[in-house]
Amino acid sequence: MKVRVSSDVAQFLRAKAAEKGLPLTELGGALLEYAAQAEANEAGDALVMPTVRHVVRQELDYFMERMFDFTVRTYMEAGTARRMVMASMLMDMPEGRDERLALIKSIEEVQWGATWDASKKHFAGLAELKREVMDAQERFERKVEALAGVDHFESAGGE
Repeated sequence: MKVRVSSDVAQFLRAKAAEKGLPLTELGGALLEYAAQAEANEAGDALVMPTVRHVVRQELDYFMERMFDFTVRTYMEAGTARRMVMASMLMDMPEGRDERLALIKSIEEVQWGATWDASKKHFAGLAELKREVMDAQERFERKVEALAGVDHFESAGGE
């Protein structure tokens, strides 16, 4: 089998073969084998990557959902605790333990509700932020898909 290459490439290959102490045909065969294997690996990666991306995205979504749950819970606990401290500073506590616990429980329920009511505007802001982020992601993915259809770029001056 003969392979045609430019004179510059042929000179380079001869020098490399001499440097490695290999016949030119063996070096050429090794380079062709390497190129074919690289292309095969790339084709295999192209088949696997959509699945890998899907699994990673799924796990990240699950992680973000849990982080959001923890954040909301922290928000609610902190807001309720702040409101309870303020309420306890303004109220006289009854003498009996059971009466104090009942009062604290009723204050907690009221303050939890107040925290929830106050949170609605914050959560609405988070929902708007999420929508904007998702819109930006969708625009990015559409651009990537559009560029994936382009095999090569041509300059105005031809090739």
